[in-house]
Amino acid sequence: MKIEIGESLLQSYLKNVKECMLTQTNWKTAASWKTEKSNFEKAEYLFNRIQNHNDFSDVFKKSSLEQALKQAELDVVGANNEKLYMIEVAFHENGLQYGGRLETKDRVCKKLLRAYLIGLAYFPNYKYEVIFASPKVNPATDETIRDYFSVLNKDFSNDEKVEFKYIANDDFEKEILVPTIQATLADSDSSELFLRSVKMLELFNMVNLSSSKATRSFGSALTDLPIQRQNYSYMQSPSFGSKDATQFMVNGSPVGGKGPTVYAAVKYYVESHSGISFGELQNAFPDNMARPGFGKMVRRWEEVTPNEWSGSRFNKHPIFLSDGTRIAVSTQWKPDNMQSFIVGAQRLGIEIKPLS
Repeated sequence: MKIEIGESLLQSYLKNVKECMLTQTNWKTAASWKTEKSNFEKAEYLFNRIQNHNDFSDVFKKSSLEQALKQAELDVVGANNEKLYMIEVAFHENGLQYGGRLETKDRVCKKLLRAYLIGLAYFPNYKYEVIFASPKVNPATDETIRDYFSVLNKDFSNDEKVEFKYIANDDFEKEILVPTIQATLADSDSSELFLRSVKMLELFNMVNLSSSKATRSFGSALTDLPIQRQNYSYMQSPSFGSKDATQFMVNGSPVGGKGPTVYAAVKYYVESHSGISFGELQNAFPDNMARPGFGKMVRRWEEVTPNEWSGSRFNKHPIFLSDGTRIAVSTQWKPDNMQSFIVGAQRLGIEIKPLS
């Protein structure tokens, strides 16, 4: 059976954080299962409400309730004494995408509403926590999904039988990734795929599981990966104020000093991702790539203040997106935040090396 790393992480989360004694990935209904008439009627009532709802009437299209239940599959399910947890998790490296924003919203909402139907039909005695989790959702899609989650909870959880949760981006780290690792620090069981991967990181000192702050050491550990150990004189510079005149290459082509290098890398990424939106670009080049220091990475042209223009804090040559948006790229680079940028660029597949 194929198990994705995201599903394994969420199974570990349910087992170790939510204290679910029963957990399963890739859960499916069986054709042989029978539902009591009263339970089916409750599910049918909900299904009809969904079909007549202004925002969700299209999620099941022409499917019947019987088809919806028969085709049901959940990424992760767990149960403790209080709740049944039903989770859908999506890990798309370039950001959650099932098509356009609205199509993505419909797919997400369909998964969660179907999970609620499953609960009513097969697990009527539980309260339900229905979760959609994703470590990376681009800003525009994230905003759309959050708006509809508010509607889900407002219109379908008034009886406190069910709660819908959306956990993504920074919340995914804070609410799922970090607590799961913290809860398993003293656990020698490495039978779960995710926990085995964490143990492997520990072998190479990329995370220190013997420390109570183990989960916060991932970020610094990534800067020590062998791919980032270059012959670069200021990698160990003591402060942001250090100066140097290093010249760089981006993907093998000489581009100049720190500022031109950052500009060239961002421009390359835009040209390599036709149709990229500003939100997606900002997600690829977040402000933490420009820290410590100025702490601003890319901005819409009109967002740059007069003081920032007069202070030459952004490159005065815009980069154009396909929708006409003009992008300004920071020029404020010193040794320490340049190191952060190189690490981030490498994760995007952009090779930056100093000239000999």
